[in-house]
Amino acid sequence: MGTIKSQALTLCKFSGEPVVVDGIPNEAVWRKSSSLGFVDSMKGQFQWRKDIALDRFIQQYPYDTSRAETQTRFALAYDEKYIYALFICENRHPEKPYVIQSLKRDFSVTNTDAVTLTLSPFNDGQNGFSFGVTPYNSQREGSVENGGGFGVTTAWDQVWYSATKRYGDYWIAEMAIPYNSLRFNPAQKIWRFNVARFDFKNNEISSFARVPRNFNISSLVFCDSMTFEGALGSQSASPELVKKNKNIVFIPYMSGIGQQGQSGVRTKATDAITAAPKVGFDAKVALSRSLNLDLTVNPDFAQVDVDVQQVNLTRYSLFFPERRQFFIENSDLFASFGFRQIRPFFSRRIGLGSRGPVPIIGGVRMSGKIGNNVRLGVMNITTQSQDFGGSNGVIPATNYSVFALQRKVFAASNLAFIAVHDQRINTLVSYVDRHGKLTQTGDYNSVLGSEFNLLTKRNVWAGKGFIQKSLYPGLSGDAGYAHATWLRYRSLNWTAMWNHEYVSKHFLARTGFVPRTDNFDPISGKMIKYDYWRLEPSLNYSIYPKKNKHINHYGFVLSNSSYYDSSFHGTESESELGLDLFFQNSSIVHVSLDHSYYDLFLPFDPLDEGKMFFGKYQWTGVHTEFTTNNRKPLSGYLEANYGGYFMGKKYEFSGNMSYRVQGVGKQKLPLLLFTANFNHINIVLGDTFNSTINLIGFKTEYTINTNTYFTGFVQYNTQTEKMNVNVRFQWRYRPMSDFFLVYSQNYDQFQSVLPNRNSYFGPTFRSLAAKWVYWFN
Repeated sequence: MGTIKSQALTLCKFSGEPVVVDGIPNEAVWRKSSSLGFVDSMKGQFQWRKDIALDRFIQQYPYDTSRAETQTRFALAYDEKYIYALFICENRHPEKPYVIQSLKRDFSVTNTDAVTLTLSPFNDGQNGFSFGVTPYNSQREGSVENGGGFGVTTAWDQVWYSATKRYGDYWIAEMAIPYNSLRFNPAQKIWRFNVARFDFKNNEISSFARVPRNFNISSLVFCDSMTFEGALGSQSASPELVKKNKNIVFIPYMSGIGQQGQSGVRTKATDAITAAPKVGFDAKVALSRSLNLDLTVNPDFAQVDVDVQQVNLTRYSLFFPERRQFFIENSDLFASFGFRQIRPFFSRRIGLGSRGPVPIIGGVRMSGKIGNNVRLGVMNITTQSQDFGGSNGVIPATNYSVFALQRKVFAASNLAFIAVHDQRINTLVSYVDRHGKLTQTGDYNSVLGSEFNLLTKRNVWAGKGFIQKSLYPGLSGDAGYAHATWLRYRSLNWTAMWNHEYVSKHFLARTGFVPRTDNFDPISGKMIKYDYWRLEPSLNYSIYPKKNKHINHYGFVLSNSSYYDSSFHGTESESELGLDLFFQNSSIVHVSLDHSYYDLFLPFDPLDEGKMFFGKYQWTGVHTEFTTNNRKPLSGYLEANYGGYFMGKKYEFSGNMSYRVQGVGKQKLPLLLFTANFNHINIVLGDTFNSTINLIGFKTEYTINTNTYFTGFVQYNTQTEKMNVNVRFQWRYRPMSDFFLVYSQNYDQFQSVLPNRNSYFGPTFRSLAAKWVYWFN
């Protein structure tokens, strides 16, 4: 079945009267909408007519060829300042509570009852916006990037308004999205859009425009079309819209942080407490309806969530996601270049050094669209020098510049170019040039890259191909390259992928993330660089039984990931033969037989306990995963691995569990959410060596309402011998304006001086930070 279309293009009607966002459809623009199925009651209010079967929505889960059992109706409108949306959502089985994890913003639509509106103003199949609400009016806004195949990035924050009303067998959601919060071409009369309904209480996902179940519900290529009664700017709204083009947002902040102690040194009650007040601001200037300028001066990130710790048994650095707001917004324009392990730009290199945070003086970023087919991004940021004392040394002041350009080609593909440059201010380096002469120059590093991103009209084919070249003092012109290709074919039953990577040992991306060229030699204590190749084919076959009561679909997986050195000699290989079972109740089971091969060209001590491995090793193992029904109050994910490990055996058991507490009474609001993460690893080498690693995390979220939250987080890692506690309070007192209070406490493991006690955890560093942010628009 093809995309479900309305009888004509969906019409976004012009509202001649103000629309009050209260969840009550009293305005004439809603009364006259035939798509809502309302009639006036005796009291002059609206009453839902169940006898009108407006069944335009179609399931995406559990099936994708059936009409939705849960009805969803909507209408769209606009005026001089806003785009409006009204949704009427049927509440089947009202005796059951809604599936809501908490009242926090930016909820996940994988386990929350909600309705979402996706907008694609440029019709490019690549970029868009998503707005969603739960029955309790928790908001979720995000940017749709790279076609939406991997979902929505909820780190994008903007001002918009919503209200919901809950009744016995239905609930109403109303939205008002300011033009100032969107990027669009005012002369564009037709936009692409979709509406998705997440009814996990009844185990159903549906959408207005059909999205096949093997694709993400946010995929833009499946969107329908909507048309405005008049192109934005050509109605009576025109003068107001033109004035609003000069949109300026000013976001000042004030913060204060008190700190005691330092990392690695036990804190005493008598240690001095340092106080550090701080002020700064962000600003947003709309250069046009589709191009924005962002400024930040003396930014502060005290409110940012702490990183989730990881266990590292590899030879290379681990990847941690960016969490700072300035770098997250429009991040796809810069961060989508390259692959996961070949990133020319990685924003955590700015202001987050391996020895601690580095203050950012300020930055500027311009990003957005030029016309319908060109995206442009330019960013410049400067950090100040930082002296970490002792052997940690000084990190010099550095200026970072990034330029990115994308040009749409075909239906939803693009050609792209990126240039990344960092310059260490007032810092010189010496090198021997090609003539054998010792030369001094400024310390800089640049990466130039170009790539082609493929996405066909129906999302069947997707791919990427890129080449990157690094530049730095002493590098010859024909060295320092990286290149890669990725191609995926996907149908209902088959998914086939191919990936190749090559990185030269002379390729350097100081502002990027390329971990596998750096190889530590524990004998010499030095980092040695090597070229590497990677080949990664995979094949998946899925079977969808017809109307099976228990199994939604199942599939077989065959994959391999192999690394080679410059002479194409295999150094590492991971192979998998697996089975996946997806149940109708959302549970998932995965079982696989894995094979590992390593040819270590440098000694490797994964446990840092003097157990060195060198040469060739191979082993097999069994890998199992189980995801429970995530609609239940108690849900979780469990993973177990058993098999060889170099010259011994490894047993690993990990997962996470969550439990939500819903209030009593008629509303049954979600009040508390408890989550626990754990990773237990036991490695046995021969008869005499046994090592255990434990990583445990506990998190509690208490939501007073949709604008006020408490979060507590405790992590304990035996590999790093550290524990940290983080307690965070957030109050959003008006749209995009917040007050934060954050307490952090770190603990390290110390050797005891007592004869009967080997070690203990003691406090090393604690801080209390308060931050106030106000959004002036």
